[in-house]
Amino acid sequence: IDSTGYKYEVWRDGYIASLECFDNGGYEVYIKAASSAIVRFGLEFDEPKSFDQFGNFAADYEYDESANVAGYYFIGIYGVTTEPHIEYYIIDDWRLADTIAAETIFGEKVGEFTVDGDTYDIWQNTANKELRVQGDMSFKQYFNIRRNTRKSGHIDITAHFKKWEELGMKVGKLVDLKALVEAWSAKNHITFINFSKFEITETADTSSVTPADSTGETTAI
Repeated sequence: IDSTGYKYEVWRDGYIASLECFDNGGYEVYIKAASSAIVRFGLEFDEPKSFDQFGNFAADYEYDESANVAGYYFIGIYGVTTEPHIEYYIIDDWRLADTIAAETIFGEKVGEFTVDGDTYDIWQNTANKELRVQGDMSFKQYFNIRRNTRKSGHIDITAHFKKWEELGMKVGKLVDLKALVEAWSAKNHITFINFSKFEITETADTSSVTPADSTGETTAI
C-alpha cells in the first residue's frame, strides 16, 4: 500500500518492471526488456459489491511517457469482478505493432459509445488463464479502447460499466479498480511512464458525464 492508500502489483516476464510511488501522489513505471510486464495501482475492495451499490467512480490522470515498444502497450483502467468473473479494461493510450492484429488481443468488436469527449470502441474476448480471484478458468475480458489516444483527462468509469450492462455484458461485483500500464517489449526496448497525477474518486452523482479534451494521435482499430 502506498501513501495514498492505493494497493499495487507488478508482474513481469523478462528483465525489469518496477513501480515507484511518491508522497505527492505521483508514480513512475519503468519497464526494460520484459516480454510481458503489468503494473497496476489503485483500489481493492475487501467486500466486493456491484458497481451500482457504489457511487459514481471516475479517474483523473496526467502522465508523460517514453516508449520504445516492439509489441504493444496499454495505459488506462483495469479491474476484476466476481459473479461473474471478468477482467475489464478502459484504455486511453495504446500502441500496437503493425504485426499484431487487434482481434488477437481484443477479440470481437461489439459496439461503440461516446463519453468524456471521444468515442470508445467496445471489444469482448474470452481468455483461458489463471484469474487471480478464482484460479484456472475461462472468463470474459471487456475492452473499451479510446480512438484518440491521450495522456491526461477524466474517465467516467461508471459510464463504461453502464454501457457494458446495456450491451448485455454483465459486470459483476468489483474486486479492484486500478490504473494499468501493460507492455510487451523486447531486448533493449524501454517503456518509462511518469504519472504526475492519478486519482480515483467516488461521488454520489451518477448522472453526469464530464467531457475532456483529448490529445494525441487519432488511432482507429
